[in-house]
Amino acid sequence: MVNSSEHGLARVIHHKDYYLRGGDMTVLVENHLYRIHSHFFERESLFFRQKFQSAEGEERGSSDNNAYTLDDVKSEDFARFLWVFYNPKYSLYEAPLETWLSILHLANRWSFCNVKELTVRELEKIEIEPVDKIAIYHEYGINKLFLIPAYLAVCKRDKPLSFAEGTQLGMETVLRVADARERVRQYAAESGIRSPTFDDFEDRDIESIVREVFGITPQSTSPIPQTRASCVRFAFITKF
Repeated sequence: MVNSSEHGLARVIHHKDYYLRGGDMTVLVENHLYRIHSHFFERESLFFRQKFQSAEGEERGSSDNNAYTLDDVKSEDFARFLWVFYNPKYSLYEAPLETWLSILHLANRWSFCNVKELTVRELEKIEIEPVDKIAIYHEYGINKLFLIPAYLAVCKRDKPLSFAEGTQLGMETVLRVADARERVRQYAAESGIRSPTFDDFEDRDIESIVREVFGITPQSTSPIPQTRASCVRFAFITKF
């Protein structure tokens, strides 16, 4: 269904999948109008609960003419995010990495902690290049316990980090990787291994070094410890 209003140079239209007859909140993202259920947003997101409370007494979102506007959000990403709540396959969440990264970005931005947990669980099922995984998990404050295999892979490989990889990871991580690699070499020398390669070591031999260098202590493997704190923090600093 096409709305006759204009949004910039694009005609505003009802989203083909998420303009729902039973919805109670209208949201404008780029040139798409979404009619969805505010229940999910109020239940899951501290950020949106605060927004709804600040708008009490107003009628924002009640119709197409006074829709909430989400700035700096792509309609494609918002539709991917809504799929988490409206997935017709119930508990089966099968999607490519790109989709989960869109969901993770918005879940983190809007403090949807449970959605962020779901995203991490699904990311753990996908094979991601170690450097990419480290960069993603660092950016979104995901528990470093999930990164131990990626840290090990980067620290054990023969080639050092490239300039592009170093830029992607940031100076602190690059220095920690270099420190870990040097400690492994030192450990080899102290063990009497001549001209060692990283293949000479089992992961368990290096894991304790990696844990120490990256400050990883034994704890639950749930992403909650870091995720929950970051969700609360983003609720106060993220713009609508």
